[in-house]
Parts: sequence; C-alpha cells; structure tokens
Amino acid sequence: MFFQARLKLTGLYVLIVAIIVCGFSFYLYQNIRVNLQDTDQEDFADIQHHDSFIEHTLSKTANNILLADLVIVVLAAGLSYVLAGRTLRPIQLSVEAQRTFAANASHELRTPLAVMKNDIEVLLRNKYRSKDDEVATLTSNLEEIFRMSGIVGDLLLLARSDNQQVLEITSVDLAKLLKSVTDKIRPLAESKGLTLSYYSTESLMVTVSAKHLERVALNILQNSIDHTPLGGSIKVSLTHDAKKALIQFIDTGIGITEDDLPHVLTRFYKGVSSGGTGLGLSIVKEIVEQHGGNLSIESTKGEGTKVSIYIPLN
Repeated sequence: MFFQARLKLTGLYVLIVAIIVCGFSFYLYQNIRVNLQDTDQEDFADIQHHDSFIEHTLSKTANNILLADLVIVVLAAGLSYVLAGRTLRPIQLSVEAQRTFAANASHELRTPLAVMKNDIEVLLRNKYRSKDDEVATLTSNLEEIFRMSGIVGDLLLLARSDNQQVLEITSVDLAKLLKSVTDKIRPLAESKGLTLSYYSTESLMVTVSAKHLERVALNILQNSIDHTPLGGSIKVSLTHDAKKALIQFIDTGIGITEDDLPHVLTRFYKGVSSGGTGLGLSIVKEIVEQHGGNLSIESTKGEGTKVSIYIPLN
C-alpha cells in the first residue's frame, strides 16, 4: 500500500517539475529564437549564411535544452522518490504501530476469553456437576473479567495518551502523594515478606494529575513486589534540585536482563520473567512524558532494579 502511494506521490512530484521545466524551456527557446532572428544580416556574407546560422544555433540549443530537461527530470524523479518516502514514513510507522497495537491487544483479550469459554464448556459437559463446580467456574470467569477490565482500562489510557488529551492537573504535594501510595501498598509487600520504606526530605509542590501520578507509583511498586524474592526490600525516595523533582524506586529483585532492558518500556513487551500484559511500564512512560518529565531504568540481573523519574517543579 505504501509502495504504491510512494510511486504515485513520486509521479506527482515529477509531473510538477516536468511542467515547470518544459514551460521554462519553451520560454527560453522562444526568447533565443527571437533574439537570433533580430540579429543584423549585414554581419553575414549573405542571407543564406544568416539563415543557416540561425537554424544551426536553434537546433543545437534545442538539443541542449532537451538534454538538460531530461537530466533534470531524471534527477527530480530520484529526489522525488526519496522525498516521497520521507513524507510517508511517519504515516507508515503510525499505521504499523496501530496494526501491532491492535494485534497485541486482540491477543491479550483473546486469552481470558478462551479461558472463560473453556471453563464454561467443561462445566456444561459435566452431567454430574455440583454447586461447588459451578461456583469454581463462576469465580474463574470473574477473575478473567477483572483481568480484561484491567487490560481495557490500560488500553483506554494509552489511547488517550496517543490523542494527547489534556490531563486534569492541580497543585499537589508530591511527598504526601508518595507516602499515601506506599502506605496503601505496604500491606501487600509485607504479606510477601518484603520491606517497603519511603524517604522524603520535605514537602514538594508540583503541578500534576494526582490520579495519574499515583498510577505511575502503583505500577512501579507492583512490578517491584511481583519480582522481588522473599526477604527483599523496596525503597522509595523523593529528592529535588532547583528545576526537577526526582522520584526513585529501588528494589532488590531479580532484575532485568541486558537483552530485555532496552525494550521494557515498549508496549506489550514481555521479558522472560514477565507474566503481565506488558503495558505497565509503557503506561508509566506515557504519563511521565505527558507531565513533561522523563524516566530511566537501571537494572542488573539477580541484583535489583532502580527506576528514576524526573518531574518538573512549579
């Protein structure tokens, strides 16, 4: 599709150049012709020499102009093909990204639907099913529904980010927000035998979307909890300089391999040890960038991971 569009666009560019070149060439030829005809015949031995000179000069000029036009059109065709490719490249990348996104989203939603379908079919085929069997099937289906709801919510958030919808931002005490998030998720960490601590020097006001920044912290902490072995620790800290706030999440988890690290922020990317949808960190990246911030991830396999987030101050 894009190759055909590129050829059509190239043809359009060449046609425009050809029209301009032919028009200019015709004007140039006519101008030379008129000037030659206005030459003084007394400069020639006779009128026959005068006409022969004009005819020879016009013929040579026409050949040179045609050759120049041909060279210009050929060069224009090559440059037009390159320019058309560059013009269509962002569109092609966008379409390919949408296709990949749709394919991955369909795959993620197909899995829970297949599980639900299988559970229901097994239950219906069981002529001696009990109430416990029915409850177990409904419970499993409910879990898959919750999973699909989470995926749909993540996809909606990413779609809004792609459309650059404006966030509802307010002035927020970042220190208080992070403390609230860590207090909220600490019971989950402790239930898995992990130590979760939080450190901040002082209150720090930033203009952000509180619910989205809370989502960022929760996503990162959930990842740390899921990938940190029993007895490990997770540390959250907040510091700042004159221009930016720095939030850091440091865990003693299993870490990320060198092969996976460059791709962990890519949508739907799943590393060897990942069991999620591959959307969590990509959502974190989108939210942080929408706030004008940036993030970096450092990790060593078997030692842990550090996520650093920079948010502009008011």
